[in-house]
Amino acid sequence: MTIYLFSTTDFAGPRKADFQRLLDSVGTQSGLASPVVHYVMLQNCAEAEFTAYAATAPARMRLMRSPGRMSLSAARNELLRAALAAESFGEDDLVAFPDDDCWLPERLLGSVMALFAARPTLDLLICRVSMTPDERPPTPQEVVEPTTPQLVRLSSSNNMMLRGVLLPQLGLFDPELGLGTPAKGGEDTDFVIRASLRARSVGFIPRPLVGHPESDQASASKYFPGTLLVLSRHAWRKPSLMREFVRKLAVGAYFVANGRLSTPEYRGALRRAARSFIAPENRRRTAA
Repeated sequence: MTIYLFSTTDFAGPRKADFQRLLDSVGTQSGLASPVVHYVMLQNCAEAEFTAYAATAPARMRLMRSPGRMSLSAARNELLRAALAAESFGEDDLVAFPDDDCWLPERLLGSVMALFAARPTLDLLICRVSMTPDERPPTPQEVVEPTTPQLVRLSSSNNMMLRGVLLPQLGLFDPELGLGTPAKGGEDTDFVIRASLRARSVGFIPRPLVGHPESDQASASKYFPGTLLVLSRHAWRKPSLMREFVRKLAVGAYFVANGRLSTPEYRGALRRAARSFIAPENRRRTAA
């Protein structure tokens, strides 16, 4: 029974205080009967800085570094490759991907572990986020099955938690998606959709259990190209995902109309999504 966390941060960037808040929140978790192993990629980190930082880092941290910037998916994938080679992810383990600008209320990890133990078929759990998270521990009675719109629109790396045994089945994040790639986003949506399609059951707690800014129109328009691309890939999997894809097309037109997305950006996103939508390997997923 181990809790595995995966995070990355720009060591030379402006989020040092946020990142320390995340680390502090992990270190002060109460009611834990399970060890925490935190894989962390320090980007833009010189070798001397890395050596000095590693010398004082908690034993739970598995540190890696990159001398420059990486895309978010590439950084996570480096961590995942190391973890998949070193760890045995089992039925009783928990996996999460907190960003460097989120934090975990004091009793969250212990209560989520208890929740997964109480619901043996629960493989994926999502919740809401807020800058003022609800610190009451979640209970099994609160867990409901999310609708596809809730899964697609509310999920992020910060608020999705999965049973450890599912991770080797899912593998890596798509390196063509995410911040630092032309798609600019979508990697979390792709990962959570793939996880939901493999999970025995998916749970949703409609409370903000994790500290993080909520999504708004500014972030939705920023990540629109990547999210549209992901939905075009998965639209054939089931009717509710097809409806989300069609809805996203209309959302993009709305963003163009109110100036949040340029016409060239929208057209480019449409072209990429159209190629993906008609690709034979995606259309064959209908029967999956």
